[in-house]
Amino acid sequence: MCSKGTALGQETTKQEANPKLIWNVEWQLSTNEAEAELDLAQWQTLLQGGLAAQPPDRLIGIPLRHYWAKLNGRWQRAIDSGTRVPTGSAPPFDSNLLEQSRALLESRMIRNGFLEGEVTLDTSSVDNHVTLILGLEPGKRQRCCTTEVNADGSGLQQSQVQALEQSWNSWQGKPLDLDALDRARERMAQELQQEGWFGLTSDFFSIDIDTTGSQSSQCVSLGLRVVPGESNGTTMPHRKGRVDSLSFHWHPVQLEAMETREIDGIQWRVPLGRDLRGLRQSMRIEKGRPYNPMELAQTRQSIRQYPLVQDLRVGITALKPTAASAYTPLHIHMDAYPSERRVMRVNGAVTQRENLGGEVAFSLSDQDFRRRAEQLSLKLGLGLESVPSFINQDNGDGANNGLNSRVLSAGLSYRTNRLIPFGASAFPKSNQPESQISLTIRDEDRVNFSRTYIQLGLVEKFLENPETGSVIELRPVEVAFTSSRLEPNFTAVLDSLDSDLITSSFEPRALFSSGIRWRMKSAADKRRVFRWSLSVEFEGSGNLFHLLHGDEPAETNITLPSVFGEARQVQVARYTRWMTDIRAGWSSNGKNGVFGRCVMGVAASSIDNVAVPLEKQFYVGGPNSMRGWPALSLGPGGSNDANLRVRGDIRIETNIELRRYVNDWIQCALFTDAGNIWMTRPDPELADVEFQTATFLSQVAVSCGAGIRLDFGYFMLRCDAGKPVRWPNGTKSTDPSWRIHPAISLPF
Repeated sequence: MCSKGTALGQETTKQEANPKLIWNVEWQLSTNEAEAELDLAQWQTLLQGGLAAQPPDRLIGIPLRHYWAKLNGRWQRAIDSGTRVPTGSAPPFDSNLLEQSRALLESRMIRNGFLEGEVTLDTSSVDNHVTLILGLEPGKRQRCCTTEVNADGSGLQQSQVQALEQSWNSWQGKPLDLDALDRARERMAQELQQEGWFGLTSDFFSIDIDTTGSQSSQCVSLGLRVVPGESNGTTMPHRKGRVDSLSFHWHPVQLEAMETREIDGIQWRVPLGRDLRGLRQSMRIEKGRPYNPMELAQTRQSIRQYPLVQDLRVGITALKPTAASAYTPLHIHMDAYPSERRVMRVNGAVTQRENLGGEVAFSLSDQDFRRRAEQLSLKLGLGLESVPSFINQDNGDGANNGLNSRVLSAGLSYRTNRLIPFGASAFPKSNQPESQISLTIRDEDRVNFSRTYIQLGLVEKFLENPETGSVIELRPVEVAFTSSRLEPNFTAVLDSLDSDLITSSFEPRALFSSGIRWRMKSAADKRRVFRWSLSVEFEGSGNLFHLLHGDEPAETNITLPSVFGEARQVQVARYTRWMTDIRAGWSSNGKNGVFGRCVMGVAASSIDNVAVPLEKQFYVGGPNSMRGWPALSLGPGGSNDANLRVRGDIRIETNIELRRYVNDWIQCALFTDAGNIWMTRPDPELADVEFQTATFLSQVAVSCGAGIRLDFGYFMLRCDAGKPVRWPNGTKSTDPSWRIHPAISLPF
């Protein structure tokens, strides 16, 4: 073994036509492994990456990547140009580079407590293949025997000093680790900042290591010194921060008349007449309160989620404190930069529901409607699809071929901070109430029937907890009218089925409902591998009309407006509807991993022999559900009539996907779907359709498949192929065909 650098000087660093190559690395530990604190494998792991020149990668002992780089000429071009050789190939011998590596390896040994650690380099060569021999002489590892904290003049209170001492004393008896000490210093500074000690960064924490007598005792003394602050060349103790003043400056996109207002101790510089209710509700910090970085971060995050705000910049200025003050006065200034007001976007495109075709929806929004932080959105939709008949029959005119289904939709929604008659002080700061009024019109022209649906609704939204994402949505008022126009031959088919439940699904209805929805998700933490979300929704309709018309306990009827055609008496729907959606994902980066969804829904009509309205029933199949079947072609229950094409009152479905990105924008997936729909009560004309606990497991269908997705960032194109592997009642699939489902965005 040579001493430091002895053999290295004997090797030439001049690049030749056939330079000497670093072909192997041999590690040697001078200390007996039985007596050493770390064995050779642990040393290799600890010092990994410290050696700049690595030997070539090998597969079954053969340096394939090096041979390939020489064969395609990349290795020789790198040598000729003096650049780095391709990854995995052998680098040329360079004594200067190896000397730098030796110094880096020694510094790593010292930082891990081996203060006398040394690294020697030797070489042996056969032809032009050089073997590096790394000799490790770690010596004895130093331990932290005594610890001391000195916070004199720092301004810290006795409770903070005691907390520092308790944390610092935990190093007694532990091996010396300079990297871990730096992390401990950073952690202690952050904890004090969370308590309001503004500006007390880790730079004010100095670590002293006394190595006197360490050669014989293998012990060092650790000292932690909290250095006082400095202002204008004068040493002064640290102080906690306190919010002395707040200002908010709105930077308009276009030139607007501005005004300055003083509200809640905050100076607002905003456009003339601007509604500040939403911004004031987002403020978690108040004038006169101690500085809290967590509240400041929550305020910034809350305002950035405001529809009009594209970016929010926060500045903190420490003002000159008075001599008698125990706090450092702070001025917090916020600069808000709004986004453009109008946004045109495509919401759907190729959202295939049954066979060929799909729906496209366009949305135009004015996010600053009437300059009062309101939002007005107009949505227009068009769909063309190829939909099979309700019953497998040919009506003689070829209507079952081509794009035989047309869908037109339009929606107008208005959002504002709130419509409920409560002031901002009536809600805690964690809430962000929002009101939405929407009008939706949807007209479907199917093969055998047409249907129009008009809905007017009011939604009150509350953000209960921004950390867990707990959201409550109240729908106090929702009014809807449906109207169906049935073809004569289709009416005859319904009569032949003699099923009151199926027939009533297509009858005109009036819906007067209310509902509530609660959503919750796991805390936003990128370090979490497991993430989940829960959504529970309840809706009830017609109960108020039922109470008002006690003399008609069976049903309530009203006159439908003539805009739907000839004036007629229509039934007021009376039902309850529950929906639960549970989602989970096991992923380290939110993209690659295993993702699952479980959906359970129940809709029950309280009127005898009358089904829930068609729009409120459940179905499975299609691109976002049971992907081995087209939409509406599975169930209900154990029914084996694939041409029935009806919906159900109960839906139970589970989906599991394994997703993996091939590169930055191509994702592959394997999936399994299991589920079905059922009726809540038996139908004399439809056998085996009722949900029963003893038989529903045997009626669960299963499909498997794979998909490929193109992720463009702002939207994702998806194409999934699914095949049934198990039909209801345990029947295995004999259909060799696959269902292809193109769509946009992930299925869940």
